[in-house]
Amino acid sequence: MRKILLLLIIISLLFTSCEIINPKEDIPSYIQIDTQKVIINDIVKEGNNNHGISDAWIYIDDKYQGNYEPPVKFPVLTSGSHKITLIAGIKTNGISSTREEYPFYREYIIDTVLKESSVLKINPEYTYLNNIHFWIEDFQDSDIKISPQQGMNSDTVIVREANPDIAGDYYGAIYVNSNNPIFNAATNVETDPIYYFQANRRMFLEMEYKNNQHFWVGLYADGIPYSIELINPSNTWKTIYIDLTSTIKSHPANAYMLFFNTEWDGNNQGTIFLNNIKLVNYE
Repeated sequence: MRKILLLLIIISLLFTSCEIINPKEDIPSYIQIDTQKVIINDIVKEGNNNHGISDAWIYIDDKYQGNYEPPVKFPVLTSGSHKITLIAGIKTNGISSTREEYPFYREYIIDTVLKESSVLKINPEYTYLNNIHFWIEDFQDSDIKISPQQGMNSDTVIVREANPDIAGDYYGAIYVNSNNPIFNAATNVETDPIYYFQANRRMFLEMEYKNNQHFWVGLYADGIPYSIELINPSNTWKTIYIDLTSTIKSHPANAYMLFFNTEWDGNNQGTIFLNNIKLVNYE
Protein backbone atom coordinates (compact mmCIF):
# COMPACT_ATOMS: atom_id res chain seq x y z
CA MET A 1 0.00 0.00 0.00
CA ARG A 2 2.85 2.32 0.91
CA LYS A 3 4.53 1.57 -2.41
CA ILE A 4 1.34 2.47 -4.29
CA LEU A 5 0.99 5.78 -2.40
CA LEU A 6 4.64 6.61 -3.05
CA LEU A 7 4.19 5.85 -6.75
CA LEU A 8 1.12 8.11 -6.93
CA ILE A 9 3.01 10.94 -5.24
CA ILE A 10 5.92 10.58 -7.65
CA ILE A 11 3.57 10.63 -10.68
CA SER A 12 1.79 13.70 -9.30
CA LEU A 13 5.08 15.51 -8.79
CA LEU A 14 6.18 14.63 -12.32
CA PHE A 15 3.00 16.10 -13.85
CA THR A 16 3.29 19.21 -11.68
CA SER A 17 6.91 19.78 -12.69
CA CYS A 18 6.00 19.35 -16.37
CA GLU A 19 3.34 22.02 -16.06
CA ILE A 20 5.86 24.34 -14.43
CA ILE A 21 8.46 23.72 -17.12
CA ASN A 22 5.97 23.80 -20.00
CA PRO A 23 3.06 25.96 -18.81
CA LYS A 24 -0.15 26.05 -20.79
CA GLU A 25 0.08 28.72 -23.48
CA ASP A 26 -2.69 31.26 -23.98
CA ILE A 27 -4.29 31.05 -27.38
CA PRO A 28 -4.65 34.52 -28.92
CA SER A 29 -7.46 35.91 -30.97
CA TYR A 30 -6.69 38.36 -33.76
CA ILE A 31 -7.87 41.77 -34.92
CA GLN A 32 -7.41 42.74 -38.56
CA ILE A 33 -7.71 46.31 -39.91
CA ASP A 34 -7.47 46.86 -43.65
CA THR A 35 -8.85 50.37 -44.18
CA GLN A 36 -9.92 53.47 -42.28
CA LYS A 37 -12.40 56.07 -43.55
CA VAL A 38 -13.80 59.46 -42.61
CA ILE A 39 -17.54 59.99 -43.05
CA ILE A 40 -18.56 63.61 -43.69
CA ASN A 41 -21.74 65.34 -42.57
CA ASP A 42 -22.67 67.47 -45.60
CA ILE A 43 -25.32 69.36 -43.65
CA VAL A 44 -22.77 71.13 -41.45
CA LYS A 45 -20.21 71.58 -44.28
CA GLU A 46 -17.23 69.60 -43.02
CA GLY A 47 -15.45 69.56 -46.39
CA ASN A 48 -14.65 66.31 -48.18
CA ASN A 49 -13.68 62.95 -46.70
CA ASN A 50 -10.07 62.78 -47.85
CA HIS A 51 -7.79 62.14 -44.89
CA GLY A 52 -4.26 61.37 -43.80
CA ILE A 53 -5.03 58.97 -40.94
CA SER A 54 -1.94 56.83 -40.48
CA ASP A 55 -2.69 54.65 -37.44
CA ALA A 56 -5.40 53.04 -35.37
CA TRP A 57 -5.03 53.29 -31.59
CA ILE A 58 -6.66 50.24 -30.01
CA TYR A 59 -8.35 49.89 -26.62
CA ILE A 60 -10.11 46.79 -25.26
CA ASP A 61 -12.47 47.56 -22.37
CA ASP A 62 -10.76 50.99 -22.20
CA LYS A 63 -7.32 49.42 -21.73
CA TYR A 64 -4.68 50.52 -24.24
CA GLN A 65 -3.44 47.72 -26.51
CA GLY A 66 -1.18 49.63 -28.90
CA ASN A 67 -1.31 51.65 -32.09
CA TYR A 68 -0.99 50.00 -35.49
CA GLU A 69 -0.61 51.17 -39.08
CA PRO A 70 -3.14 49.41 -41.38
CA PRO A 71 -3.26 47.11 -43.16
CA VAL A 72 -2.40 45.00 -40.14
CA LYS A 73 -3.36 41.84 -38.25
CA PHE A 74 -2.25 41.54 -34.62
CA PRO A 75 -2.87 39.12 -31.73
CA VAL A 76 -4.66 39.92 -28.49
CA LEU A 77 -4.50 37.60 -25.49
CA THR A 78 -8.15 37.81 -24.60
CA SER A 79 -11.42 36.24 -25.68
CA GLY A 80 -15.11 36.53 -24.98
CA SER A 81 -17.35 39.62 -25.00
CA HIS A 82 -15.53 42.96 -25.02
CA LYS A 83 -15.82 46.62 -25.97
CA ILE A 84 -13.27 47.53 -28.62
CA THR A 85 -12.43 51.19 -29.23
CA LEU A 86 -10.46 52.47 -32.21
CA ILE A 87 -9.15 56.04 -32.37
CA ALA A 88 -7.78 57.61 -35.54
CA GLY A 89 -4.06 58.29 -35.30
CA ILE A 90 -2.05 60.88 -37.23
CA LYS A 91 1.55 61.89 -37.78
CA THR A 92 1.44 65.40 -36.36
CA ASN A 93 3.10 67.84 -38.77
CA GLY A 94 3.81 64.87 -41.03
CA ILE A 95 6.52 63.52 -38.71
CA SER A 96 6.56 59.77 -38.00
CA SER A 97 7.97 60.24 -34.50
CA THR A 98 5.07 62.49 -33.44
CA ARG A 99 2.17 60.08 -33.80
CA GLU A 100 -0.90 60.87 -31.71
CA GLU A 101 -4.64 60.38 -31.50
CA TYR A 102 -6.41 63.01 -33.59
CA PRO A 103 -8.56 65.01 -31.18
CA PHE A 104 -11.31 66.03 -33.63
CA TYR A 105 -12.55 62.60 -34.77
CA ARG A 106 -15.07 60.60 -32.77
CA GLU A 107 -14.00 57.22 -31.40
CA TYR A 108 -15.14 54.13 -33.30
CA ILE A 109 -16.60 51.67 -30.77
CA ILE A 110 -18.01 48.18 -31.18
CA ASP A 111 -19.19 45.55 -28.72
CA THR A 112 -18.17 42.15 -30.00
CA VAL A 113 -16.96 38.65 -29.15
CA LEU A 114 -13.33 37.66 -29.56
CA LYS A 115 -12.72 33.96 -30.22
CA GLU A 116 -9.46 32.11 -29.72
CA SER A 117 -7.54 31.62 -33.02
CA SER A 118 -10.23 33.56 -34.92
CA VAL A 119 -9.75 36.83 -36.80
CA LEU A 120 -12.05 39.80 -36.18
CA LYS A 121 -12.01 42.25 -39.10
CA ILE A 122 -12.69 45.90 -38.27
CA ASN A 123 -12.62 48.71 -40.84
CA PRO A 124 -13.46 51.81 -38.79
CA GLU A 125 -15.36 54.81 -40.13
CA TYR A 126 -14.66 57.99 -38.19
CA THR A 127 -16.76 61.15 -37.98
CA TYR A 128 -15.96 64.62 -36.68
CA LEU A 129 -17.12 65.56 -33.20
CA ASN A 130 -20.23 67.74 -32.95
CA ASN A 131 -18.63 70.77 -31.30
CA ILE A 132 -16.14 71.55 -34.09
CA HIS A 133 -15.64 74.85 -35.89
CA PHE A 134 -14.39 74.73 -39.49
CA TRP A 135 -12.88 77.28 -41.82
CA ILE A 136 -12.60 75.68 -45.26
CA GLU A 137 -11.04 76.59 -48.60
CA ASP A 138 -11.67 73.77 -51.04
CA PHE A 139 -11.42 75.86 -54.24
CA GLN A 140 -14.84 74.74 -55.43
CA ASP A 141 -15.97 78.38 -55.62
CA SER A 142 -14.34 80.97 -57.86
CA ASP A 143 -13.88 83.34 -54.91
CA ILE A 144 -10.54 82.19 -53.47
CA LYS A 145 -10.10 82.99 -49.78
CA ILE A 146 -6.28 83.10 -49.86
CA SER A 147 -4.56 85.96 -51.72
CA PRO A 148 -1.71 88.51 -51.35
CA GLN A 149 -2.68 91.02 -48.67
CA GLN A 150 -1.69 94.64 -48.25
CA GLY A 151 2.02 95.01 -47.60
CA MET A 152 2.92 91.52 -48.81
CA ASN A 153 5.61 91.13 -51.47
CA SER A 154 4.23 88.60 -53.97
CA ASP A 155 4.84 88.14 -57.70
CA THR A 156 2.00 85.69 -58.27
CA VAL A 157 -1.32 84.43 -56.91
CA ILE A 158 -3.20 81.16 -56.39
CA VAL A 159 -5.21 80.18 -59.46
CA ARG A 160 -8.13 77.77 -59.50
CA GLU A 161 -7.64 74.75 -61.76
CA ALA A 162 -9.82 71.77 -62.65
CA ASN A 163 -8.70 68.44 -61.27
CA PRO A 164 -8.01 66.13 -64.25
CA ASP A 165 -8.54 63.05 -62.08
CA ILE A 166 -11.88 63.97 -60.46
CA ALA A 167 -14.72 65.44 -62.52
CA GLY A 168 -16.19 68.57 -60.96
CA ASP A 169 -13.31 69.01 -58.54
CA TYR A 170 -10.91 71.97 -58.36
CA TYR A 171 -7.71 72.78 -56.53
CA GLY A 172 -5.52 75.82 -56.02
CA ALA A 173 -2.30 76.09 -58.05
CA ILE A 174 0.76 78.25 -57.36
CA TYR A 175 3.50 78.69 -59.96
CA VAL A 176 6.88 80.31 -59.30
CA ASN A 177 9.71 80.77 -61.80
CA SER A 178 12.42 83.21 -62.85
CA ASN A 179 9.85 85.83 -63.84
CA ASN A 180 7.62 85.34 -60.78
CA PRO A 181 9.87 83.98 -58.03
CA ILE A 182 7.99 84.99 -54.87
CA PHE A 183 4.59 83.94 -53.56
CA ASN A 184 3.06 85.35 -50.38
CA ALA A 185 -0.64 85.04 -49.60
CA ALA A 186 -2.95 84.84 -46.61
CA THR A 187 -6.55 84.89 -45.53
CA ASN A 188 -8.13 88.35 -45.37
CA VAL A 189 -8.68 89.37 -41.77
CA GLU A 190 -11.21 92.05 -42.75
CA THR A 191 -13.54 89.94 -44.88
CA ASP A 192 -12.80 86.50 -43.46
CA PRO A 193 -11.39 86.94 -39.94
CA ILE A 194 -10.02 83.91 -38.17
CA TYR A 195 -10.80 85.21 -34.70
CA TYR A 196 -12.27 82.08 -33.12
CA PHE A 197 -9.04 80.44 -32.01
CA GLN A 198 -8.91 79.83 -28.27
CA ALA A 199 -5.49 79.54 -26.70
CA ASN A 200 -6.47 76.81 -24.24
CA ARG A 201 -7.68 74.35 -26.89
CA ARG A 202 -6.14 72.28 -29.66
CA MET A 203 -6.12 73.75 -33.17
CA PHE A 204 -5.11 72.04 -36.41
CA LEU A 205 -4.73 72.79 -40.09
CA GLU A 206 -5.72 69.90 -42.35
CA MET A 207 -4.48 70.24 -45.91
CA GLU A 208 -3.91 68.27 -49.10
CA TYR A 209 -0.86 69.16 -51.17
CA LYS A 210 1.26 68.08 -54.12
CA ASN A 211 4.40 70.03 -54.95
CA ASN A 212 7.90 70.12 -56.40
CA GLN A 213 8.77 73.28 -54.47
CA HIS A 214 9.24 73.82 -50.74
CA PHE A 215 6.79 76.18 -49.10
CA TRP A 216 6.00 77.53 -45.63
CA VAL A 217 2.74 77.48 -43.72
CA GLY A 218 2.24 79.86 -40.83
CA LEU A 219 0.06 82.37 -39.03
CA TYR A 220 -0.04 86.14 -38.82
CA ALA A 221 -0.89 87.14 -35.25
CA ASP A 222 -2.09 90.74 -35.33
CA GLY A 223 0.01 91.27 -38.45
CA ILE A 224 3.20 89.59 -37.21
CA PRO A 225 4.17 86.47 -39.23
CA TYR A 226 5.14 83.22 -37.51
CA SER A 227 6.29 80.37 -39.74
CA ILE A 228 5.14 76.98 -38.45
CA GLU A 229 5.85 74.19 -40.94
CA LEU A 230 8.11 73.81 -43.98
CA ILE A 231 6.43 71.47 -46.47
CA ASN A 232 8.81 69.27 -48.45
CA PRO A 233 8.18 68.32 -52.09
CA SER A 234 5.83 65.41 -52.83
CA ASN A 235 5.04 64.03 -56.29
CA THR A 236 1.77 62.51 -55.01
CA TRP A 237 -1.17 64.08 -53.17
CA LYS A 238 -0.74 63.92 -49.40
CA THR A 239 -2.82 65.06 -46.45
CA ILE A 240 -1.05 66.66 -43.52
CA TYR A 241 -2.27 67.64 -40.04
CA ILE A 242 -0.39 70.70 -38.76
CA ASP A 243 -0.69 71.55 -35.07
CA LEU A 244 -1.18 75.31 -34.60
CA THR A 245 -1.75 75.13 -30.86
CA SER A 246 1.66 76.11 -29.52
CA THR A 247 2.01 79.06 -31.91
CA ILE A 248 -1.34 80.49 -30.86
CA LYS A 249 -0.61 79.92 -27.17
CA SER A 250 2.74 81.64 -27.50
CA HIS A 251 1.39 84.57 -29.54
CA PRO A 252 -2.12 85.52 -28.38
CA ALA A 253 -3.78 88.02 -30.72
CA ASN A 254 -7.09 89.62 -31.60
CA ALA A 255 -7.04 88.14 -35.11
CA TYR A 256 -5.03 85.58 -37.03
CA MET A 257 -4.42 85.06 -40.73
CA LEU A 258 -3.30 81.75 -42.20
CA PHE A 259 -0.49 82.27 -44.72
CA PHE A 260 1.52 80.39 -47.33
CA ASN A 261 4.78 81.56 -48.85
CA THR A 262 7.61 80.32 -51.01
CA GLU A 263 10.53 81.59 -53.08
CA TRP A 264 11.51 79.87 -56.33
CA ASP A 265 14.41 77.45 -55.77
CA GLY A 266 15.74 77.84 -59.36
CA ASN A 267 14.89 74.31 -60.54
CA ASN A 268 12.52 74.41 -63.52
CA GLN A 269 9.09 75.86 -62.76
CA GLY A 270 8.04 75.51 -59.15
CA THR A 271 4.53 74.15 -58.66
CA ILE A 272 2.44 73.90 -55.51
CA PHE A 273 -1.06 72.39 -55.60
CA LEU A 274 -3.30 72.84 -52.55
CA ASN A 275 -6.75 71.46 -51.79
CA ASN A 276 -9.25 70.92 -48.97
CA ILE A 277 -7.64 73.35 -46.57
CA LYS A 278 -9.40 73.13 -43.19
CA LEU A 279 -8.76 75.07 -40.03
CA VAL A 280 -10.24 72.94 -37.26
CA ASN A 281 -10.84 73.81 -33.61
CA TYR A 282 -13.44 73.45 -30.88
CA GLU A 283 -16.33 75.90 -30.75
